[in-house]
Amino acid sequence: MSELIYRFSFDAAKFNKQAYFCVVVIWLTVLICAVLSIWGQPFSRKQRTFWILVVVGLPLFGLLSYLPFSIRKEDYPGLFTINKKK
Repeated sequence: MSELIYRFSFDAAKFNKQAYFCVVVIWLTVLICAVLSIWGQPFSRKQRTFWILVVVGLPLFGLLSYLPFSIRKEDYPGLFTINKKK
């Protein structure tokens, strides 16, 4: 088990500059998508500023906390029309 944990360490030889670059590019892409999603929501200016500060200032927590608000009902009409059996 310790060999498996060591293999996925940040100190491993396979985690080089290219891997760091890919991680940064992926993270920036996710961050840009989240900010653009916030601007597309029908929020007030205060709400938009708040969410952008949360997403940028608290990176992982901010993205996870914004996730439930990122779904727009008009984009997914079938998502909110679950039929209940009577």
